[in-house]
Amino acid sequence: MNQIFEEARTTIRSINWEVKEPNRPSHGILLYEFLRRASLFYDFINQEPRKRFAVFSAAELSGIKLPIDIDDLCDELNEIKNESLVKLACKSYLEWAYLRGENEPAAIRFQYLYDPIIQMFARGGRIRLYKGELAYGWAVRPKIVSTELSSVEPEDISDIALDKLDIDWKETMS
Repeated sequence: MNQIFEEARTTIRSINWEVKEPNRPSHGILLYEFLRRASLFYDFINQEPRKRFAVFSAAELSGIKLPIDIDDLCDELNEIKNESLVKLACKSYLEWAYLRGENEPAAIRFQYLYDPIIQMFARGGRIRLYKGELAYGWAVRPKIVSTELSSVEPEDISDIALDKLDIDWKETMS
């Protein structure tokens, strides 16, 4: 297998799926940045606005059939219990990483597409559907990615910025 794919598998394996910290402000920033990147990807493939779902397989939407079966090959996905959207996002991340390692042009162009959502999971955040909306912690967002997000400036999702946001929030809650 290619190195980028193996590194992505290591990233998924390193997440402790038992640890959940649902109410960190950094999760909102990470989800927002993921949705912004998703909007840019949807623009690239010319996806109609009503079909821009928040959790998606970029490989499938690009019409690319992988020569491997991610579900069979990546047993680390089995560690994700009772969280179908989280599992789908991780599987899609692994598919995209495989394609990046195979130098697929769309995957190279949007090589960091899934990084914010995976970073959110690593920080204890999770996503789920709640009353038809995408829920994370105490907040919800539409499950359809807005076309307006394509024109928004990128968020700073460095660990330093996210840690500061979480620490400042905890201090105001104390």
